Amino acid sequence: MAFPKALLCAAVILIVCVTEMKGQTSELLNITNQEDADANESPFLFRELGEGAIMPSTYFLEIKITVPDPQLVRNFNDVFNNDFEITDFEVTTVCSPSIGEYLCQCQPRFAWPREICDSSEVCDSITGDACSCIRGIPANDEQCQREDLGIDYVIGVNIFASTPELFNIVRQHLARLSFPFNFNSNLEISDVNFTTACSPNERVPNELQCQCEQMFSWSCDTCSIYGACNNSTGQTCDCINMLPESGFCEPITSASQCSIPTTPMTSTPATTVTTPDTTPSTTATTVTTPDTTPSTTATTVTTPETTPSTTATTVTTTDTTPSTTATTVTTPDPTPSTTATTVTTPDTTPSTTATTVTTPETTTPETTPTSTTVSTVTTPETTPTSADLLERLLSFIIDIDFDLSYNDPSSEVYQNSNNSIQTQCRTHISNLVSVAIVVVRSGSTVVDYLVRATSFQDSEIAAAESGILKELSDTYPMITDSKTTLRVEPAEVFLGNQVIFTCGPPPESVNFGSDWNAEWRRDNMLIPADSQHSFTKLPEDNVALLTVSSFFNTDTGQYECRMRDDNSNIAVRQKFNKQLSPRDTPLIIVTPVTRKVACEVEKEVILTCSVQEPYIVEFIDIPVAGEGASIRHTFLIPNCEIETQQFTCKETGSDFSKQITLTLSREQFVCLDDEVFGDGVLNDEAAGPCEENEVGEITAICRENGTWETIQNGCILLPIHELLQQSENLNNNSLPGFLAELSSVTVNFSREVTESPATVTAIVNILANVANATSSLNIEVTQTSMESVLITTGVLSNDSKEIWNIINSNDTTTFGDTRNTPNVTSVSGRFLLSLETITGGLTNESFNIDTEFILLNKTTFTNAFDADFNSSVGINITESNGETQSITVITFASLDNVLPARDEANSTTTVINGNVVLVRADGAVNNVTFTFDIRNDTLGRPQCVFWNFTLFEGLGGWDDEGCQLVGVNDTVTCNCDHLTSFSILMSPNTPNDETLSLITYIGVGISIACLVICLIIEVIVLRKVKKNPTFYLRHISIVNIAVSLLAADIWFIIGAAISDAEVKNEAACSAATFFIHFFYLALFFWMLASALLLLYRIVNVFDQGGSKKTILAVGFSLGYGPPLIIAVITIAVTAPKNQYIRENVVCWLNWDESKALLAFVIPALLIVAINLLILPVVIYKILRSPTMRGSANALEKNVTVVIVRALAVLTPFFGVTWGLGVGTIVDSSNRGIHITFALFNSVQGFFILLFGTLLDKRVRSELGTKSTTSTNGTGSTSAGNSSGILSFFQNRRQRRDGYNVSSNNSGANNSFDNA
Repeated sequence: MAFPKALLCAAVILIVCVTEMKGQTSELLNITNQEDADANESPFLFRELGEGAIMPSTYFLEIKITVPDPQLVRNFNDVFNNDFEITDFEVTTVCSPSIGEYLCQCQPRFAWPREICDSSEVCDSITGDACSCIRGIPANDEQCQREDLGIDYVIGVNIFASTPELFNIVRQHLARLSFPFNFNSNLEISDVNFTTACSPNERVPNELQCQCEQMFSWSCDTCSIYGACNNSTGQTCDCINMLPESGFCEPITSASQCSIPTTPMTSTPATTVTTPDTTPSTTATTVTTPDTTPSTTATTVTTPETTPSTTATTVTTTDTTPSTTATTVTTPDPTPSTTATTVTTPDTTPSTTATTVTTPETTTPETTPTSTTVSTVTTPETTPTSADLLERLLSFIIDIDFDLSYNDPSSEVYQNSNNSIQTQCRTHISNLVSVAIVVVRSGSTVVDYLVRATSFQDSEIAAAESGILKELSDTYPMITDSKTTLRVEPAEVFLGNQVIFTCGPPPESVNFGSDWNAEWRRDNMLIPADSQHSFTKLPEDNVALLTVSSFFNTDTGQYECRMRDDNSNIAVRQKFNKQLSPRDTPLIIVTPVTRKVACEVEKEVILTCSVQEPYIVEFIDIPVAGEGASIRHTFLIPNCEIETQQFTCKETGSDFSKQITLTLSREQFVCLDDEVFGDGVLNDEAAGPCEENEVGEITAICRENGTWETIQNGCILLPIHELLQQSENLNNNSLPGFLAELSSVTVNFSREVTESPATVTAIVNILANVANATSSLNIEVTQTSMESVLITTGVLSNDSKEIWNIINSNDTTTFGDTRNTPNVTSVSGRFLLSLETITGGLTNESFNIDTEFILLNKTTFTNAFDADFNSSVGINITESNGETQSITVITFASLDNVLPARDEANSTTTVINGNVVLVRADGAVNNVTFTFDIRNDTLGRPQCVFWNFTLFEGLGGWDDEGCQLVGVNDTVTCNCDHLTSFSILMSPNTPNDETLSLITYIGVGISIACLVICLIIEVIVLRKVKKNPTFYLRHISIVNIAVSLLAADIWFIIGAAISDAEVKNEAACSAATFFIHFFYLALFFWMLASALLLLYRIVNVFDQGGSKKTILAVGFSLGYGPPLIIAVITIAVTAPKNQYIRENVVCWLNWDESKALLAFVIPALLIVAINLLILPVVIYKILRSPTMRGSANALEKNVTVVIVRALAVLTPFFGVTWGLGVGTIVDSSNRGIHITFALFNSVQGFFILLFGTLLDKRVRSELGTKSTTSTNGTGSTSAGNSSGILSFFQNRRQRRDGYNVSSNNSGANNSFDNA
C-alpha cells in the first residue's frame, strides 16, 4: 500500500474546556481529514468528566490526526471556535514514513506496553516491560501509554527547629541539592521548595509569625483572616500572625489577590434631578471588568451607597480601542426623562475576559416622585487604581553565573540591581507609579522587574534600560540584546554545504571601538575554532563572520554571537531568530542510470526521475517532461550517429542533479529490453538505481541465459551516507555529537543496516575515519563516546553472520593507507583495527560500559591484575614493570559473526568457540593468561590465537604465535606474551585415532577391490543370463549398484584430498560433493528398483509381466532420474547462500546452516523402510502362490528365493547402518558409535560381492564353465543392497563437520567417519 505523500500521523490527547455548548458539539469536532472521515469508526473517544455536570463542562478527547507537518499540531487550538477552550494537550505517538513502512515513535514520558512490543517488530530494544518504537501502525490505532512513573504527590512537611539559624542550614542544604533526587528505588523527589518559616511573635506571647520565602506569599483571604504582620493593605502579604490550617505560602503567581471594589463617583447636581421611584427597591450593582489573569475568579464585595436614593445600575465595560474602554452608565426611570452619562476608562489588557462582582442588596424607604429635572454630573480627580495602571515586565542580563542567593534582598547583586532600577526608572519615566524586582533567574543572571505607570513612552523606556545597563556595567559585565538578527548565507542550508553567519555591526549606543571581537555560541555553548569552524573579522564592514565549512545535523542549534570590546564591560548579543538545521538533501532517483540500447530510429526509451517531497525535479532542456516530484519522459531515438545520449534531471530550487546515460549500439544483444538495465551483450555491465532512502548504484552483468545478474549492490542508507561524508572532517569538538548520532541512526535502522553489505561497509569506514581522527589529532575518547561506538558495534556484529559471510567472501580490494597502521584489505579486519585504535584513545579515567553484546572495563593496576569479565573470559597478569598501568578489556559476545575462522595457513577448518576479547594496556605486558568459557562443549582440540592483521597480504587471520595452550577442563586456559585481540579456535570433537583410521581406510580399500571384482564377474555372467528376464534384470541391478558405490568411493577420495589441501578450492569441493551425493542416492534407488522388480514379478505371476526392454527402461529411470533431480535441487537451493558444503570447505553436504544433508538421509532411510515393507509381501506370495509348485517355474522360483534372501539380510543391515549414522550426528563425541558406523560402511562393497554375486549358484556355475572346472555346491544370489557413507566425512584437522583423511607422515590419525 502506498503511503500518503509526506503525511505524519500523530495521536494527540487533549483536555478541552467547553464554555458554551449551544448544541454544536458534533459540528465542532469535525477536524479530521477525509481519509479519517471515510473510516467507519470515529477517531474521537469522547467522555465527560464527572456525572451530572452542568455547562460549562470539561471533556477528555483522544484524537488521531493526519497532518503534512508536525508543526501544525502546535496550532491545534486554532481548529476550535470561541465556544471551546483547549486547556492542555499532549502528543503521545508520532508515526512517520520510513522506507516503505511506518515507524511509530513514542514521545517523552510515553511508551508502548509489553504486549504491543511482543506482537510487533520493535525498532529499538525492549526495556523492562515497554519499548519506545515499533514498525507499523498497531491494530485498533493503539497509542503509546504514559510510562509507569508512579504517582505524583505534593507533600507539605513541617520542620521544627530549636533556633531560627537552623532554617538557614536547611536553605543552604536544599540549594546544594540537584533535582530530581532519587530518594530510593521507589521514590523520586522532583523538587523541594522552602516556602514558609514560622517563629515566635515577640510582641504577642504564644503566637507565631509565619513569614513567606522569596517568590511566595499568602493569599488575600488568608491575610484578611489571620491578619498581616505589618498591617499590609496590598493584594497579598508575606507574613501573617498564625500558621493556617490550609497549609503554607503559595507561589506569587498563583496566590489569589483581592478584587478591587469599584466605588461610585460622588457628584453634585447641576440642572435636573430625577426623583427616584417611591416603591421600595433593592440596590444590586454588577460590574464587568477586563480580567488580567489567565483564570477567572468570582469575588463578592460590598459597595457602599453614596446617595440616599436607591437605583439598579448596570455598568458594562466594553473594549472599543486598543487603549481605551468605553463604559456607558444608564439609569432606568419610569418617567419620560432619564439621565445618561458616558465615562471613558483606560483598558488594561488587549483582550477581555469577564469577572463578575456583585454588590449585596440594600433597601431604602419608599418615596413619591414630585418632579423631574436634568442635571450635569461632574467627576472630581481621584488617585489612579490598579485598573488605571499600565505594566511593563522588563529584564536585563548580568554576565555572571547565577546563584539562588541573588533573590535575597540583602544580597549585593539584588541591592545593586534594585538601586539602579529605582534610580533610572524614576529619572526617565515621567508617569512612573512603582517599579520592583520580580525575580532573579538563571541564564547567566537575568533580572526581571515590573514597571507600573499611568502611561508609557517608548523613548522613556529605552532611556531607562540604557541607563540601567551603563550604570551596572561599572560593577558587572553586562549583556544586551541587539534588535537585529544574525544573517545566514545561504538562506537554504543543505547537509554538507558551507554556511556563513554574519554578526554586527555593533549598535552605536554601546560606543564600541574598531577592535571589538565576536564570541560565537550554539545552544549557549561556546564554539571553538577548529577544522570545521573558522572566525573572520571584516573591519571595512565592521562585522564578524563564522564559517561552518560543512554543515551537518550535529551543527543544528540556536546560534548567537556576543560582540565585546576591551574598553567596555557590555557585550551585545545578536541571535538568529530560530533554530538552524540543515534541510534533507534532495534524493534524486533516475531510471535508467547507465544503459545500452539497441539503436533503432524512433525506438522509445522511457526515462523517469523522482525526488522526495517537498522538492520538485525537471529534465533540463526537455520542457515537455514538465515538473513534479516524479516525472516521466519518452525519448525517441532520432538517429544512430550519436552513440551516447545524456539527460540531466535537476531539482528546481538548487543545484542538485543526476544524469542518465544511454549508449546506442547495433551489436547483437544477449540481454534484451530489461526495464532497469536495458540491452546488453555477453558480460556487459550496467548500473541501476537504488531504493528510496538509499544512495548509490546497483551493478549488474549480462549472462548467457539472457538475464542481468546483480554483481554489486552499492546502495547505502541515506542517513549512513550523510554520516560517512561528515566523518571525513571530524575534530575534537564534533566527535562526541557525531558518535551519538551514529549510534542513534544505526539502532533505529538496525534491520536495514544488517541486510545491506554496502551499508555495513560504510559504517566500518566511518569507524575507521573516527579511529584516524582520534589517533592523528590526539582526541581523547570519553566514556559516553565509547559507549556510542560499542552500541554501533553491537548492531553490526549481532545476528549478522550471513551478511558478513558475503562481505568476507568479496574481500579482495585494498583499502589503502590507514595512517600509521598496516594496510588492511578486509572489511572485518578494518573493523577490528578501528576498535583497537579507538580504544587506545580512551581517557585516563576508570569506568565500565555494559551494552547488550559488549562489555568494556577500564581500570588501573600496579603489580598484578586478575579479573573475570561477564563470567566468560578471565584475565590474569602476574608480571609487570611495577608501575601503575591502565588496562582496557573489551569482551565481544558476537564478534565471531564478523571475523572468519581462518588460521595462519588459510585453512578454515575450525570455528571460534569462545568470546573475542580485546586487551590494551598503556605499558608493556609480556605475560598474560586468559581463561575462556567454551560455548560448544562438543568441540575439541582448542587453539589459543590472536588476530594477525598482516596475514594473507592484509586479509588477516588467526595466528598462534606467542600463545600457548595451558590446559583444558570446562574452560580453556591460554598464555600469551603480548596484548591484542584474542579468542580460541576449536574443531569438532570427533574421535580421531589410529583404530578409526585403520577401519576406515582398510574398509574403503576392501570395498573398492570387491566392487571391481564384482563388476568383472558380472560382465562375464551377464552374457549368459539374457534369456531369463528376471535373472537378467537382477544382474543389471547388481551392476548399477556396484558402479554407483564404486563411483561414490572414488569421488570420496577426491573430496578428501580437496578438503585436506592447504589451499582450498571451494568450486572443486562443491563438484565433488555433488557427485558423491548423486552416486550414493543412485545406489539406494537401484536397491529400490531391485525390490520393486521382485514385487512386480510376484504380482504378475512371473511370465505375465511386461517386456524386458520396458522393465529395463523403468529401472534406469528410477535408478538415476530421482537421484539427479534431488542432487540438482539441493545444490541450486543452497549454493547461492554458501550453504551447500560444510563449513571450512569440507566436501560433504551442509548440516548446521541449511540441513542439506537431509536430502541424502531422508531418501536413503525411506528406501530402507520401503524394502522392509516389500519383503513380507513377497514372502507371503511365494508361500501362497500355486504357480510356484510347478517344475516349469523352478528357475523363476529359484531366482525369486535368492532375491528374497538377499533382501532379508541386506535391508536390516543397511537400516542398522544408517541408524548408526543418525547416532553420530546426535552424539558426535561417542567413539563407539563412530567406530561401529565406520565398520558397517566400510564393508559395503564386500557385502555386495558376497550376497550379490558369489553366493549365487548359477554365477559360480558359469564361472566354473568358463574355467573348464566345475565345483558342486549350493549358492545364493542376492540383490545387492548398499548404503552411502554418511560418516565417512570427518576431517583429520578436527573439523566440526567433515571426514578425516590424512597420511601417516603428518602424524594425524586416519579416519573415515561422519560427524
